[in-house]
Amino acid sequence: MTINSTYEQRIEAYIKSNPTCVRDRIQRIEIEGQIQDLPVYRLPIKLLIFNVENGRFAADLEMLEASRRRKLNTRNPDDSSEVRNILLTKSPHDTKVLKEDLKKRGQIDPGVITAAGVVINANRRMAVLTMLYEETGDDKYSYLETVILPRSINETEIYKIEARLQYAKDFKIGFGAVNELIKIQEGLNKGMTQKELAALLLRDEKYISEHLAQLKYLEAYSKFSWGKIDYKRIEDEKITEVITEVEKNQRKFRSEGSNAVEIKQLLEMQFAYIKSGCTYRDVREFGKYGWKTKLASHATEQLKKGKISEEAFKDKIDEANERVKIKKDENKPLEIIVSIYEQFNKYQDADYDITPEVKKYLKKISSIIIVLTKKK
Repeated sequence: MTINSTYEQRIEAYIKSNPTCVRDRIQRIEIEGQIQDLPVYRLPIKLLIFNVENGRFAADLEMLEASRRRKLNTRNPDDSSEVRNILLTKSPHDTKVLKEDLKKRGQIDPGVITAAGVVINANRRMAVLTMLYEETGDDKYSYLETVILPRSINETEIYKIEARLQYAKDFKIGFGAVNELIKIQEGLNKGMTQKELAALLLRDEKYISEHLAQLKYLEAYSKFSWGKIDYKRIEDEKITEVITEVEKNQRKFRSEGSNAVEIKQLLEMQFAYIKSGCTYRDVREFGKYGWKTKLASHATEQLKKGKISEEAFKDKIDEANERVKIKKDENKPLEIIVSIYEQFNKYQDADYDITPEVKKYLKKISSIIIVLTKKK
């Protein structure tokens, strides 16, 4: 088999000259629908590079590349150092736990790399191993145990392998809300259908479509608030939780007959509400109560014209939510009584025996009715 790149040649040459790097175990990997048993190798980390498409830090990577105005190349030492720093600082607690585990138990599960040495699974592990090597000088930390994927597989299949492996648990930091959304979109960009993505991620198509909608709303909110798409800021300010409620509200508004113009206005209203400092609970309340009020619409117009501050706008939307909620609460006694009446009416017409136990509760109900009817 011909080796296509210099990087593949280096790995192949190392394996040939160091036969003991082939470990006495295999790792089972699903590739193109077939389970394959791949040998595990112990390779020098210097032959490997971080994967810049790693889903765990997609938001950070987007912002880093935007600030550099170029794509990162982890064969460049400076870029590699930047990516490594993100991996180590993304979740300090998890990094600490992984570090202690590697010191205590060593590498248990092998990583996964491409034929050219791009690490598909085990990027954080490689970052922590490099840190341990720098701290201790111990040569055992300068190697990564890994399997090598066949060169013939395409980008879509690599995406599938990464997704399967990284949704497993074993000291693996979660994708995080923003990164998961970006990762789902990446699958579509690589040619997968929503049905295929759902099957891959062990979800249903509804989950995929709702999460894609959330990403769309996150990007729209970012442009609305900051004039650009800023995934890192979205993540830092924990906007995803609030936007989840926006996505639910927008579906509700459509199902209740709002037209396209109204849907757009309601979306902008919610964006302004979020920007003013509301919580996800406030947005949920807006979807239940405030969205139909004239007060909310008027406040939005005033905000657009600069007649009120964001703080005053938030107060008015809060008030709109509360007004409708109070009105609904005022109607609750009537709703309850009507419901009870309807149940009693059915009971009266039915052929049921009036047992002593039933009579006991009927007397109690009669006593309550007497008290209530005397109230002014």
